Amino acid sequence: MNLNLTQTLRRLSLLLALAVAPLAASAQNYEAMIQQQMQAMNNNIARGQQQANQIVQQRMQDPAVQAGYQQYQAQMANAGRQPMNYATYAYYHVYTNGFSAQGMAHMRGTESGIQQREQASWQGLQQAQANRAQAQQAWRNGYAANQQEAGRQLTGQSTYAGNGQTQALPHTWQANTTHEYQGQVYHVDASGQYYQRAANGWWYPMSR
Repeated sequence: MNLNLTQTLRRLSLLLALAVAPLAASAQNYEAMIQQQMQAMNNNIARGQQQANQIVQQRMQDPAVQAGYQQYQAQMANAGRQPMNYATYAYYHVYTNGFSAQGMAHMRGTESGIQQREQASWQGLQQAQANRAQAQQAWRNGYAANQQEAGRQLTGQSTYAGNGQTQALPHTWQANTTHEYQGQVYHVDASGQYYQRAANGWWYPMSR
């Protein structure tokens, strides 16, 4: 069986494989998910290709198909064109149900569907890889932030958030005290809650 026929059979069996093994971009372990789905897809492709090969081999033994191929060869010779080999002809005879109008329409629709599913699967793979990269970057960012906060702790400071911003402040301020720090005014109440005074005079609570 020639290379073109093998490639065509592989693309045809890919439609079944894609239906059985869709990509799940929401999986937590993207590397393992991608490997599992690709292995399942390859297994389904191999099974589908084996089944297609068996069907084509059986059809090649059909006297009606053999006679049809002889007529096809004569038509190609009269037109001065190179005919496809017998195995490829038998494959398309199966694919199009004897080159019927309905079978030809079915083949065109299937080919279009394969292309669309291939594109969708490629996009799903790209999205899974992008999600994995984002998760890794988020972990790196979180680790770096934790390291920075640990460094602040050693200097007696912590990060406080309030009024739409964050600020590194000494966490050693005592209760019921007010402090002017880096151009801003802060107050610590009896429970140790930090507040920042805004330009309008309002006090805004801050969370550590």
